[in-house]
Amino acid sequence: MRRASTVLTLLPFALVAVLAVGLAIAGRLSTHDSVTVGTASPTQSAVAPSTTSAQPSPTPSLTALPTTPSASPTASPTASLRVNDAAEMLRVHNELRSAVTAPAVRGDDRVTTAAQRHAEYLAQNNALGHDEVPGSPGFTGASVRDRLAAQGYTDANASEVATSFSSGTDGVRSLWVLPYHRLGLMHPHATVAGWGHAETAGLAVTVGVIVYDFNAPAPERVRAPAPDQRVAGTYSGEEIPEVVPAGAPRPVGYPIMVVYGRALAVDLKSARITDASGRELPHHVVPQLYERDYVTIIPASPLAPGARYRVRLELIVAANDVVEEWEFETER
Repeated sequence: MRRASTVLTLLPFALVAVLAVGLAIAGRLSTHDSVTVGTASPTQSAVAPSTTSAQPSPTPSLTALPTTPSASPTASPTASLRVNDAAEMLRVHNELRSAVTAPAVRGDDRVTTAAQRHAEYLAQNNALGHDEVPGSPGFTGASVRDRLAAQGYTDANASEVATSFSSGTDGVRSLWVLPYHRLGLMHPHATVAGWGHAETAGLAVTVGVIVYDFNAPAPERVRAPAPDQRVAGTYSGEEIPEVVPAGAPRPVGYPIMVVYGRALAVDLKSARITDASGRELPHHVVPQLYERDYVTIIPASPLAPGARYRVRLELIVAANDVVEEWEFETER
């Protein structure tokens, strides 16, 4: 049964806060919230005005994953427990970043504690979102800004993602599939991350807090899938805000993204996805919400297993013509 959830998105580098209401996909819930910590500029919300900063920031959205990966029958109890450890979730996050040539993010106990405390709050209150209510069990701060400040981490650009999934590491992987969530998780300027996981009867919650440094060195751009990477061929297409046009057939193919560093403005002139025979595949262009530093396209139909595909994106990046062209493969 599909459960209603609140999907919140506050973005760090354009620093726009977004509040969206969506449905849980296959019983799993995800939310994304990004903010600038330590800034006094106002933010805007898709639902109601809120406070934000005037810089640019990575955009979020939500997508459904396939079924939850099942545990190996030979997995030991120790290995099973580790999937909810902050260090293991950070390792998985960096594993996903490494696969697309994004630099590793480092852990910070203050950020990890903020994520863990919010996961505990959500689990205790049978909730999913980014706000906490004073007086409720486990309250540590009304917003991610407050929760980071409570741990002594101030004056930073930070985003928060949350999902209800079977385990912490599966939650991290599920968030990576969501194009708008993946945007922050794979962002070239992400430098610090902390993860938390908590469970109560009937609810498991995974929370990630990501901090961005736009003055730090970063790759010119990051592409996902990366050149020659092997990825799933099918994606449900279920996200809030919508990434697939209303009424379009689903499932679809794996989302294809390029994110530029230094907050460079990116415009898409044309896009092509072709298979090994040169046949062009229809695709959807994902709306460029909240910021301008990225492009996402999604094949309109599931990709064939064990096949190779070529992507060609003709872009305008910071007023310059740029062509991005690479190939990737799908899993068998």
